[in-house]
Amino acid sequence: MDQWEIRRARFLERIKRDLETGYFDVDILDLVKKINEYQDMYTTSSCSGRIILIRSSQPWKKNESLILGKWHNGVEIRKLLELLKRHRRSSNIWLILQSPIVHVVCKNVELAVRLIRLARSCGFRYSSIISHSSYGYVAEIMSSERLDIPVVLNGSRIINDKKLEEVVNYLNERLRNSKKRIGRLKKALDSLSRA
Repeated sequence: MDQWEIRRARFLERIKRDLETGYFDVDILDLVKKINEYQDMYTTSSCSGRIILIRSSQPWKKNESLILGKWHNGVEIRKLLELLKRHRRSSNIWLILQSPIVHVVCKNVELAVRLIRLARSCGFRYSSIISHSSYGYVAEIMSSERLDIPVVLNGSRIINDKKLEEVVNYLNERLRNSKKRIGRLKKALDSLSRA
């Protein structure tokens, strides 16, 4: 077994382990399985999209963020309000919509480019090749849905309950729409081997 196969096998084994422990996001499992059917590529990480509530000075500062809630299938306003009440003394709280994302290692640049073009045609418009190493070319498949909404700033709630419910409904709808792209890409992957 060469280094490519060893590394690929390690990541495929990790998926099995994550499924057993309940860590894997099952909403993206069919797409991940489909990608991993191809011998010249494999997935390293994936998420079907989610809504998160975090406490952080800025939403992009991961090392100082605390996740207060995370939902892959939409959030109920009641649960969100409970969390906000529990953390009402926090200085900054953000409600964030994150799009589906998959990282795929491709054995060669031609395959990576074809995968990116296919993903973009299915609505994953922020897809690109993000790195290259002796392991291969890493394609990041991602769509454009991302919203970082401040709910609490400098200790003050800036969105009332009624408006927050409208925001939650909007985010839930965007999340559902973004997940539809996952199925489209899974179906479109059949054309990758013929290209």
